[in-house]
Order: sequence, then structure tokens, then C-alpha cells
Amino acid sequence: MKRTGPLAPGIAFITGGARGLGNAIAVSFAKEGSKGICLAIHADVTKEEDVQRAVAEAVAEFGRIDYAANFAGVIGSSKCIWELTKEEFEQGMAVNSTGVLLNRSEPGRFIQTGSIINCASVNSLQSMAGTATYTASKHAVVGITKGAALEARKYGIRVNAVSPGFLLTDMVKGAVESEGKDVGTHLGTSIWKQFEARQGRSAVFEEIGDVVVLVSTPKMSLVNGHNIMVDGGFTINESNI
Repeated sequence: MKRTGPLAPGIAFITGGARGLGNAIAVSFAKEGSKGICLAIHADVTKEEDVQRAVAEAVAEFGRIDYAANFAGVIGSSKCIWELTKEEFEQGMAVNSTGVLLNRSEPGRFIQTGSIINCASVNSLQSMAGTATYTASKHAVVGITKGAALEARKYGIRVNAVSPGFLLTDMVKGAVESEGKDVGTHLGTSIWKQFEARQGRSAVFEEIGDVVVLVSTPKMSLVNGHNIMVDGGFTINESNI
């Protein structure tokens, strides 16, 4: 069947869009026809006033927001849970989940109908040692997504989460190349190869961006409140190969 037009015309607001996965999502929206791409580059997603300012600037420039994608994130501390300080835990939660909450409320005040996509993770379904903060924050993202989906649907707004598999983002790359020593994670080259084997192959940012755009479009109008795994089967592969 021939395409009759762009898949995602409209205005997209993306946090974490300055680089890496967030930037790839912005590019995916642009390729599919979004005529306005708002990157919240200078906004601290943990500060409500920064979020309000970024959204207000986007609306002032483009008149509205049709699609929102919340992809700012950090790995956080890899300390064991009994060694983790309250401040370290809160730092990871602030960016990964509180930031999603703040960005959820702001675009929701402006788009009349549309879509909000949050960045969860395979860690929203499972975990591994040294990821207590990250895992907790991504579980929280899914909880926020489900609650918001039920509350926003009466306004014609859908809210979903996307859980990427293993991508070599900037923050992960440093951990892998240093065998986890320099950045305080448990990642290393050998472990990363195991992850990719369980996933089936390596993945690229654009594959996540394409899913985010597709789920944002009216073609997916009945998909609401779900956490969509984009992981090559990683989370169902119990054989670890």
C-alpha cells in the first residue's frame, strides 16, 4: 500500500533530544513530517520552572504540542542497595521518573489531542545487581504512564512507554569501554556482548525512534497505557543466548 502522506505531521516536544537516543527520536519525527521539533536542551527536567519555561517557549513558537517524548535519563549509582545513600537514590529518581512526571503535566496542559511517550527500560520488567536506583526509577515511569493514560484519555491524549533494549548510548559506552571501573557501573565488554547475544543482535537508535513515532500516530489510536518492549526478545529470552 502506498503512503499517502507524512506519518507524523505536527509539533514534537522532546526532552533528552540534544544527543543520543533522544536526538534520534527527534530525527525520526522530522523524517516523518513533524514540521516543528522542540528540543528541551537547556531545561533541567528535575526543575518544574525549567519544564514550564521550555514548554511555554515551544507553544509560543509553534502554537501547540502534538507529540511529547520524555527521553532524558541517567544510569545512576551502581552501589548495592545497603550502601546507597538517600541522595544518590534521589538523584537517579529525579531525572528518570520525577522528570517524566513534570514533563507529563506540562504538555498535557497544551495538546488538545495527541500522544505522550515515556522512556522506560527492560529494567522496568527485570533487574540485575547494581541497578537498584535505575530499576526503581524505570518501574516508576511505567506506573506514571499507566495512571496518566487513564486520566488523559478523556482529553484525547494517549500516554505510553517504550522500553528500549540494549543500545550503546554515550552513558553506556563509557561504562563498557572502561569495563565499568571509571563510571561506577557493573558493565564491561564481556557482559555487554552477553546482553546483545540475548537480544539477538546489536540495535541502533533509529529503531527506537521509529517505534516512538509510530506509537504516537493516530494509526495507533487504541494503544494507551502500555509499556512497549523494543528489545529483540531480550526480556522473554530466559536461555540467555
